[in-house]
Amino acid sequence: MSASVVLFAVLLVSVFKILGDRTQAFSAASVLLSGIALAGVAMSLMYQARQTKAVRDERDRATHRQMVYLAMEDPTLAACWEPPDTPIVFERYRQVIFTNLIIGRWHAAYQLGDIDASTLRFILDRHFRGEIGRLHWSLGSSTWLQGAVGGRDRRAAMFAEIVEERYQAAISSGPAVPADGYFIQSGTDC
Repeated sequence: MSASVVLFAVLLVSVFKILGDRTQAFSAASVLLSGIALAGVAMSLMYQARQTKAVRDERDRATHRQMVYLAMEDPTLAACWEPPDTPIVFERYRQVIFTNLIIGRWHAAYQLGDIDASTLRFILDRHFRGEIGRLHWSLGSSTWLQGAVGGRDRRAAMFAEIVEERYQAAISSGPAVPADGYFIQSGTDC
């Protein structure tokens, strides 16, 4: 038997002993049961509201991803988004935008508690070894930092600060691995 059922039974027995009059005891028990039921309904509504918000947020993220994918395939659609601060070749633009999706995924995982600060630092240290990761952050860090650090969400601000910290550490460690140095040509031994 669960602790809440035992507690409820003890509470009912206490009510009957204190009140003596059965009519009053039943009225008190009815009020108690109604209160418990009302609390259950309130908790259920709060849970449903959280679930609805989670579904709405995921729908919005999916729509955003789809629009980004379309823009990555078509320069005329990419021009519908804000221009980069510095003009870049479309292929680099595509890489930077895709990197933004990656950072966005890590941001969501950090927000949800799926990864902690030490894991995030480990991931970012590896990420910022590469040229495109560094390029993305050099182009977009001010937007991330202004949006997150200047906002009301403490966890988002912590995320942006960790990314900036690891980016600065990567810059201090030396040059990035060039994007064209990631892979070898097929047919060569490795």
